[in-house]
Amino acid sequence: MAVATPSVRSRASTQRRWFEGLDGIRFLAAFLVLVHHAAFSSGVTFRWPLAGTFFGRMDIGVSIFFVLSGFLLYRPFVVAQFDGSDPPPRWPFWIRRLVRIYPAYWFAFLTLLALGTVTVKGVEGFVLSFTLTHVYVPSYAVWGITQSWSLATELGFYLVLPFVAAGARRYSRRQSGDSVRSINRQALRLLAVCALLAVFSVVFRLFMAKVSPYPLRSWGAVSRLWTPSYLDMFAAGMALAVVSAWAERRSMIRQATERATRRVWLWWLGAIGAFWFVSTQLDLERGLAVAGVEREIMRQSLYGIVALALITPVVLSGSKSSIGLRALASGPLVWLGIVSYGIYLWHQAVLKWIHQLLDWPEFSSNFLVLVVGATIGSAIIAGISHRFVEEPATQAVRRRLRARSDSDRTGSRRSRA
Repeated sequence: MAVATPSVRSRASTQRRWFEGLDGIRFLAAFLVLVHHAAFSSGVTFRWPLAGTFFGRMDIGVSIFFVLSGFLLYRPFVVAQFDGSDPPPRWPFWIRRLVRIYPAYWFAFLTLLALGTVTVKGVEGFVLSFTLTHVYVPSYAVWGITQSWSLATELGFYLVLPFVAAGARRYSRRQSGDSVRSINRQALRLLAVCALLAVFSVVFRLFMAKVSPYPLRSWGAVSRLWTPSYLDMFAAGMALAVVSAWAERRSMIRQATERATRRVWLWWLGAIGAFWFVSTQLDLERGLAVAGVEREIMRQSLYGIVALALITPVVLSGSKSSIGLRALASGPLVWLGIVSYGIYLWHQAVLKWIHQLLDWPEFSSNFLVLVVGATIGSAIIAGISHRFVEEPATQAVRRRLRARSDSDRTGSRRSRA
């Protein structure tokens, strides 16, 4: 079936790669994880009755990262589908994502290993941590850079996303037709696919908890770190990507989303309310202890609601007059968001170094000093990593992929001639 030529608006939106304010959200996510770990290592998670309750739930930053990934990485696939063009090719997509993760991680991992800041269990433990496959072996899951488990989860999402996007594209277009006029039906079916992915995530966690209950080192416990267990977070971001691309192509949807997100403060107030509820009303464990599977599922679902409430107005709001949105898009927060991956990688090590420098025992130290010191220290190291490791690697891959693409186009023209 013939496909209508995309509108000028659609072609312009295809080139859109970022949304003002998302860099600020990325830093917020990294900072929440930093505060979570600072509160744990200082002991205030356990010593402060009320504040510790909230600090113990600031691992929500990881879920915010996952929702952001689902949105940003799935959106180009949705845009291509709605515009009637080919989806992003798989191998370049995978190569770019691997370069986004591994060089900065290897720099941090090898440096911290050489300094004795992190440890691994023998050669096997080194190989598993180096390749970010350690989360699939219970006895090695939390060695090395402990928060690197989430990178393994991200890598799993990178692997499956092109296949999921291809399946969703075939399903939605087979049911709706190829005409651009069918975008409404395609969008609804893509949202249904996102809902199914979220349901699958819940079923997977229930199944793993049933076949392997939750002792710390069991398969059931480590499976909570795998991609299927967080597929609901990625699916939430994917659904937001569908709505975002849909709104750019249908004025009715755009007007509805802009009306819904006009009062940004209401969305963020809702995020605070959901965070209060998950922190105080579910009787969750503090520290490393894990609650029952049902409460963990509820916890993660509420984390997803908080993440969506934070991100949705940044993505869909037609007005940038909000003080909060302007703050997220301010220069300092943009820079901190750009280097947030390095902050995430290095902050635990900086916390440990502060303890050693000031001779503070674990679980007994000044919380504010840890937060300020880890924020400044990890941001400095992250800036160095971004400038001399991440950016050069990314630029080299971009040049290589661009040269490969130009070569393929030249060869195609010659063959046609």
